[in-house]
Amino acid sequence: MAPPARFRFDDFVLAPRQRVLLRNGAPVPLIPKYFDLLVLLVERRHDAVSKHAIFSAVWSDVIVSDGALAQAVRTLRRTLGDHPREPTFIRTVSRYGYQFVYVDVVEEVDEAPLPAAAAAGAAPAERLPVEEGVDALVDRLLATAENPDAADDARDVAERLHALGTARAVTAVAGRPDHAAALALLRDTRWNVA
Repeated sequence: MAPPARFRFDDFVLAPRQRVLLRNGAPVPLIPKYFDLLVLLVERRHDAVSKHAIFSAVWSDVIVSDGALAQAVRTLRRTLGDHPREPTFIRTVSRYGYQFVYVDVVEEVDEAPLPAAAAAGAAPAERLPVEEGVDALVDRLLATAENPDAADDARDVAERLHALGTARAVTAVAGRPDHAAALALLRDTRWNVA
């Protein structure tokens, strides 16, 4: 039997045995099933993984929808600082599934201690886009909420608005004309954000 492996990519270390994802040495919180999904995609990175295979491996004990899987992938992308249109880490394979596409994954035996946190005072490299203000995000949400081709972007914007403050976001959206679809999307995504 092969010794357990851990994976290094970009600023991250994924250690399945310890069930931890580190970014620049600092732990990154993930819902357990989302962690399992990331491990599956990284372990099978040379292949596109079908939705059926993902459901069988990660959610074998419960029945979940394609929407729940899409939400898990959106959360992983946000955690990794990835973007669905120009993926660095997770590529959507249309009508099939997903593939982990980062090229320089280093697989190593998971026996040595995990790397220490980044040096005190050293800020981790920031991969996420510069934070937009509430008004700019509301504009984007209103522009994408009714467009089926922009559903992932609309949900991502709605989740970012919740992260800035749900009450503030709802007030800003409700004060705009033609806001019904955007407000419904805010309600739908409320429980996706910690």
